[in-house]
Amino acid sequence: MKKYTFLVEIGTEPLPSKLLKKLGKNFFYQIISGLKKNNFICDQVNWYASACRLAVKASIRIKRNHYDSTIFTNQIDSDDIRNKCVKNIYNQENFITSKMNIQGSKQTDNYQEILKCDDNVAVHKNYEHLFCEIISTALEKLNSYTMMRWGNIDIPFVRPVRTMTILLDTYLIKGCFFGIQTNRMLRGNRFMQDNKIVLEHADDYPDILTKNGWVIADYVVRKNVIRSAVEKEAEKLGGVIDTQDNNLLEEVTSLVEWPVILSGRFNDKFLELPHEVILHIMRYDQRYFSVYNVINGMLLPYFIFVANTISNNCEKIIIGHENVITPRLMDAEFFLRNDNKCRLEDYIPKLNSVLFHRKLGTLRDKSWRIEELSGWIANQIDVDIQQTKRAGHLCKCDLMSNMVFEFPSTQGTIGMYYARRDGESEKIAVAQQEHYQPRFSEDKLPTTYVSCAVSIADKIDTISGIFGIKEFPKGNRDPFALKRSAIGILRILIDKKLPLNLLSLIKKSVELYGEQLINAEVVNDIYNFMCNRLFSWYSTRGYRSDIVRAVLNVESANIAEVDARIEAVTNFCKLKKEENIKLNLIYKRILNIVSKKQISYNDDVKFYLFTMPEEINLAMQVISIEKKLQELCTQHRYYDALVVMIKIFSAVNMFFDNVMIMDKNENVQINRLTLLNKAKKLFLKVADVSLLHL
Repeated sequence: MKKYTFLVEIGTEPLPSKLLKKLGKNFFYQIISGLKKNNFICDQVNWYASACRLAVKASIRIKRNHYDSTIFTNQIDSDDIRNKCVKNIYNQENFITSKMNIQGSKQTDNYQEILKCDDNVAVHKNYEHLFCEIISTALEKLNSYTMMRWGNIDIPFVRPVRTMTILLDTYLIKGCFFGIQTNRMLRGNRFMQDNKIVLEHADDYPDILTKNGWVIADYVVRKNVIRSAVEKEAEKLGGVIDTQDNNLLEEVTSLVEWPVILSGRFNDKFLELPHEVILHIMRYDQRYFSVYNVINGMLLPYFIFVANTISNNCEKIIIGHENVITPRLMDAEFFLRNDNKCRLEDYIPKLNSVLFHRKLGTLRDKSWRIEELSGWIANQIDVDIQQTKRAGHLCKCDLMSNMVFEFPSTQGTIGMYYARRDGESEKIAVAQQEHYQPRFSEDKLPTTYVSCAVSIADKIDTISGIFGIKEFPKGNRDPFALKRSAIGILRILIDKKLPLNLLSLIKKSVELYGEQLINAEVVNDIYNFMCNRLFSWYSTRGYRSDIVRAVLNVESANIAEVDARIEAVTNFCKLKKEENIKLNLIYKRILNIVSKKQISYNDDVKFYLFTMPEEINLAMQVISIEKKLQELCTQHRYYDALVVMIKIFSAVNMFFDNVMIMDKNENVQINRLTLLNKAKKLFLKVADVSLLHL
């Protein structure tokens, strides 16, 4: 079966750098999925993305369909195949598909062959139209980005499209996308030679761009070239770069098509500034790589940048970049001097001038709630209440400073510097920075309990307020990052093993809003939301979903205990498979009886009503196991608790085999059901074992 090289490239205006990698991969996924759905076998698939292009290249084979002999056949020779192909053609210049305005084909009485046939396979003209449909569908599915329209084209895309190339080996697939006819013309690097390059064969891509267009189209290759060159440049300067700063590397890779690595220097005196400010200027304002001392990790007065062009006068380019960064650093010095004229707490009144939310008040209102809630949390987890309240009182003050206003990414960090400057305790100072953590799923957690308390208070306050005014997150729409906040709270509670009741925390947070909230079910809504996030978090970490559900189905607002129980049940299911089956069967057997009867159980079993030795034995076992479970659960030894539960197996079986539960005497019947109900509750000390898969 012959292989063909399929290529599609979209040439655009500069694409958004922060989205390029995701956009390129999504386009690739949609194209390959479309090919596979239409019976193409894809090998050697590659995706390409640079500032002004998206492309997909694949080696494809076409599956033979036993029901479609007009397209494929292995029963006749190649001459017969050619004759069949010649009998059918589409007029490519007249057919226009509906939504994407793709020129396809209009059937006539003329026929011709579009691709060379090998000994076994003929490719029908219909496939030209099919390729256009696949690309059309892929483009339509890229709808989760901010789109643009341009000219008189009513079809949106991320950026205006300038060229469209679709090849199958040497054959040009004819079509019209965004008002542009497909052709063989590619454009090179617009900063070097924006020349037009003729692509004769799909196999020549992307090498022809590298040789003739000053473009490294392969995103991964370009990224590795930049990383390697930047590391070498840092080594020349006697330092190293931050290898963990992958976001900057990704963004720079998306900005350039032909990377040229250069470095510059700034005055040593600026190293007296908070390093986070210098890093903000380099990273966010200029896209520079910072250089660190190899020995002590301190910042060095150098920066490395990536140009998109080759120049005969690199020194002039370097001087230009140095002349850009120096004024920015001078501005930072000026803002720092102005901020030093007042203390951090002097910014408190200014918080009244900034809205947190039009329905929820100002930042001053929020900082008051954080202060109160932080103190309440500190009391619950046995941390210094005054220090924690003070940290919460100051935590939003630096937002009013000149430094944070000019360099937003330094919020929290500047508060820490200013708190130290004002003589606040180290825990209070550190909390100014750490209460924003964790910002995302893999971010570091706060290091002190004071920071943890303020972080939890800040995040739950936002969740309570937004849920309270019924602006719930829906799907991918989460403008207040409530899902991230929820995961942040849960991670802190679990990792730090804080003895904090989640339900009580939610109620206290809602209470601090007074009558501002309009959602009468806000507490339940938040609790369910947090449980759903907890389930998702454990699922993404590889825990069995049935185990997570089994634990969450048992009431426990202490998240640290939930984590311990999930770990215990996971280990129990791995190591005690037979025992797990026994527990499951016995629990379900009990559940089948007690769930059928809608009765009021006694507060406790009455021994004087027992007449059978099996029910006495079960009652004694329940009392004994209940005491052991209480002790083990208090010590968070949930695995041992599950092992102890196994002991009830034989007693329950004997009870069911020998005791008539539905006795004619109603009091005896209720007493026996009460005994079974007490036994059922023992199983719920750790997890709802009925939900575990056997």
